[in-house]
Amino acid sequence: MGNSRSGLSRRGFIAGVGAGSLALGAGLGKSASAEGTKPMIDVGTVTTPVTDVAKLPDAYYLLNVRLETGFVEEKKAWLDAPVITHTNTELKTLRIAGGKIAEILGAKPVIPPGTAAYDAQGQLMLPTFRDMHTHLDKTFYGGPWEATLPREHGRADRIAQERELLSKLLPLAEERTAAMIRLMHSHGTTVCRSHCNVDPVSKLGNLEHLKVSFERFKDTLESKIIIFPQHGLLASNSVDLMREALKSGGVSYVGGVDPTAFDNAMEKSVDTTVQLAVDFNVGIDIHIHEPRQTAIPAFNRIMDHMEKNKQLQGNVTFSHAYSLAELSKEELKDFAARMKALGVTLASAVPLGKDAMPLRDVHEAGIKVICGTDSAMDWWDSFGNCDILQKANEIARIQYRSTEYEISRTLGYATGFVTPLNDKGEQVWPKVGDEASLNLLPASCSAEAVARLPTRNAVFHKGKLAYGSVPKVG
Repeated sequence: MGNSRSGLSRRGFIAGVGAGSLALGAGLGKSASAEGTKPMIDVGTVTTPVTDVAKLPDAYYLLNVRLETGFVEEKKAWLDAPVITHTNTELKTLRIAGGKIAEILGAKPVIPPGTAAYDAQGQLMLPTFRDMHTHLDKTFYGGPWEATLPREHGRADRIAQERELLSKLLPLAEERTAAMIRLMHSHGTTVCRSHCNVDPVSKLGNLEHLKVSFERFKDTLESKIIIFPQHGLLASNSVDLMREALKSGGVSYVGGVDPTAFDNAMEKSVDTTVQLAVDFNVGIDIHIHEPRQTAIPAFNRIMDHMEKNKQLQGNVTFSHAYSLAELSKEELKDFAARMKALGVTLASAVPLGKDAMPLRDVHEAGIKVICGTDSAMDWWDSFGNCDILQKANEIARIQYRSTEYEISRTLGYATGFVTPLNDKGEQVWPKVGDEASLNLLPASCSAEAVARLPTRNAVFHKGKLAYGSVPKVG
């Protein structure tokens, strides 16, 4: 197992080590509007607005990249069988061209004269992170600190508060979204799916602003939008607004929320959501926080529709789904089998406490599990930092043993199960032709990265530097 920290100063790396270092970062201590101008950063020796991408050439070499190559097994006197104790790594050189990994070379290749080269300084390379359940359209983040208020009537109080806040925050939406995207980038995320309110207060305002923000960051963020009737599809009479949002284009999924608790009409609410998806040929991502008595019938009704509408198969996500934690092992096995047969995805923000989800069981049953950070410092929750690797850490601590092998497997919850090594310890990432979307961090292996949550010092999206710095060689 190599020493990924050899010669590496984390502080120096972030600041831009050595002459010609290419750096991209963002100070978020003040909002943009407070200064009247865009926040500024240093990119080499040029001062550039934070939304600009640090300009790496189209083709370049990335030297001294630490890649995982396999597991190390050892026999211990107190154990009956050999166990995985470490992860082997090797230093490699990547040639990146056109946003892809064009070649994987040895540690000291011959670099053609005049070719740009940057030094990863022995840092571990991991796949880019994916935040697949978040709400980038509404947040306190990027503005003054505000903690959540007490509530006496459950989610009804949050909806009432939201109705009061949305119109006030709408003029700040793009600024706040940009702050959250920069925060995501600083934690290594360059792929996301964001829910976006469609409601009688903001109407399509949040959606319009979110589209602008995603266009603004298109070079460093791959994104999809889920239109979300936060105040209830039927309860807030938002069906026509949802249709208008779908007609506007750029929407990948129809959202929904608690068809019994919010709409008090499960069948009509589910049927209407499905009809919207079918009419506009998009997917479904529905939040259901309800207990099993109402949630499971709603999920089954959606799956009934999926059996009749083949275009929905493989394009439906059940989000939160706390009811799965209430099922017995046998009930969960049967329910998961139906989900798998229809290609249903489970999305979780990894709730702690009584609603801890059986994510490992569902994943090992063959269900596609995606994770998200959900809220980030808004009126629903004071916590949240857009760090999806921290979510993998929480899953590891709750549902896996703290061994090299098991911790390494939980990295997949942050990367969409793209991992350097497969379950057999065979190197499967990166391969020539893969997108150059990756993180460089000071860790020796995936297990250490999950366990210790090191700083993401350089974040790349399709070959472009989204955050951090890479010292230039020569």
